[in-house]
Amino acid sequence: MKNNFSKYIIAAFFLIMVSNLMAQQDIQLSTRPWKGNAILGNGNICLVYSDDARMTKITKGKGIQHFYLNDYTTDYIASTTFDVFDERGNTVKIVEDSVGLENFFTTITRTLFSNGSYKDVKCFVHPENAVVLSLDLKNSKIPTTTSCQIHLRKNIITDRKTILSSFKKEDNVAIAQWTNGTYIIFAPKVIGKEISINDSIITISCRNKEEILILAGTSLNELKANLKILRLEKSLSAASSKFWNSWMNSGKLPKIKNNKDGVKYLDYYKRTLYSVKAANLNGMVPADITGQFLTNGMPQLYPRDAMMSARAFLLTGHYDEAKQIISFWAKPEIPKKSAGEYFARYDAYSKAVDAGSGARYDEPEWDANGYFIWLVNEFYKQKLEWLADKSLIFELADFLVSKIDENGLLYEGGIVEWTGYLPTTNMICAAALKTASKFAERFGDPKRTEKYEDAFEKISSSLDFTFDKKRQTYTAVRFTGIKTEDNRSIADKKGEKINLWDTTIPFGVLWGFPENDEVKKSVEFYLKNTTVLGGGLQYFEAKDNAWLSGYGGDAFFFPTAALSQYFSITGNPTAAIKHIDWMINNSNSYGLMPERIYLNESDCSPASPLSWCNGEFALAVLMWSEKQ
Repeated sequence: MKNNFSKYIIAAFFLIMVSNLMAQQDIQLSTRPWKGNAILGNGNICLVYSDDARMTKITKGKGIQHFYLNDYTTDYIASTTFDVFDERGNTVKIVEDSVGLENFFTTITRTLFSNGSYKDVKCFVHPENAVVLSLDLKNSKIPTTTSCQIHLRKNIITDRKTILSSFKKEDNVAIAQWTNGTYIIFAPKVIGKEISINDSIITISCRNKEEILILAGTSLNELKANLKILRLEKSLSAASSKFWNSWMNSGKLPKIKNNKDGVKYLDYYKRTLYSVKAANLNGMVPADITGQFLTNGMPQLYPRDAMMSARAFLLTGHYDEAKQIISFWAKPEIPKKSAGEYFARYDAYSKAVDAGSGARYDEPEWDANGYFIWLVNEFYKQKLEWLADKSLIFELADFLVSKIDENGLLYEGGIVEWTGYLPTTNMICAAALKTASKFAERFGDPKRTEKYEDAFEKISSSLDFTFDKKRQTYTAVRFTGIKTEDNRSIADKKGEKINLWDTTIPFGVLWGFPENDEVKKSVEFYLKNTTVLGGGLQYFEAKDNAWLSGYGGDAFFFPTAALSQYFSITGNPTAAIKHIDWMINNSNSYGLMPERIYLNESDCSPASPLSWCNGEFALAVLMWSEKQ
């Protein structure tokens, strides 16, 4: 018995040693740029693309790994590759892959082979609802053959089942149809290439230089007609470049004084803003499209993240996209938890369901009311168009007023997804209530005018309750330092008051709350106590639950970008650019912004990129450029 016990102890010790060694190796091997994906799209199609080996090792796919049409209910494509074979039919050995963006809307993967040849594979989305995959094999001195292979999703399981119901060849075009009525056709740009289909896999023979077209829609005849038009187009890339540069230039562009630095900052501005545009399908903007945050197998729709993205579009001058998002959340058919109260999470069918990763769907998230009121008002100021009926604005504002409690504050989960007295939510909603007061005055409602103004004053004067005088910072006030194991807030206001910092305070100012001395002191606290890894901000403080405190203690991009914006609008561009540089230095392999970097620098989060982070980064660059 003793001998067996000793063996178990030795074995356990050995496993711990091995685990520690592997962890150390992971930290040493994890290098910048961090692993990640690119997001490509045109408002009707959105796809996730990655040839980053660290991602493909996890996903088991390459190239296009997620493909959505019109909404996020169905993901049609699992993988796309270009393969190179020698004269014996063996795959040519790969020496090295490098990935990135050729321009802000085009991915490029350069693969070096053992025979000295190399290939460039590119992917971009054409404005005419087509995806273009291109191959350019160079320096090939021995006979080789190439092919494009595309893996479709055959049985797509969400809260319902979508099946690949028809799969056929017709005039050397592969045609796939699913039971939801979606068609996708696959064809080389140049007619005459051999196409074969097997189960749910398409193989297209290629020359050393080739372009493959992927067109998606609900009318097969329209897709065939569009294919004919695109095949006649002299240069698909030139047409796409003209379109996307025109879109980018239609909004605001940063103007950098230093030309050398300007090229870099402008490039990162474009690629991050485009990625948010690509993620917007008819007003639906999930926080994460890459597969970490799912509900019923579909990307989750967060009101907060979508409305943050709308602000990015609005302030960068891309009004159509801002209008789409605002109008989406103004729809009366979007379910509410109660009158005037959004749910925290929705699936791609706009249903609130408690089945996803991340925060719970029923976490009270009242900051969304504040965002929405600000967005509607700001859009009107810039475009003289109301995007929501006054009844919805009054409903959202009345709800907030009704929830101001005995401490003069809102007690909810909001921006940090964890119920408490959150100073940031209270600032955002107080500012929105002041806006709603002016709105009510405009529409001749004196009772609401006074009620909303009084609510603004009440919340503003009560914020001192959340200020930790010992540490000189605003804090989230809770009565427990933990959440439940299934990620629910313990919302009871019982027990000892606990002050836990979070770094979202700058968002309060960005969404219209007047800066005060307590905000300034909070920012000073962040710089001294929560800035890590050379310039990133941690998210929030927790007292227990290693997973929760570990999560909140990582370096997050959205509060870092918000702090940079805060410094710009308060007249400190020198501080602002330091945080912008940190984000650039910690971007992923496609130059986009992950959700967070682990505190031990072993890796970034799987959500790489995160839509909200990219929108805030783009705004940080734009605001800094206007104040430099």
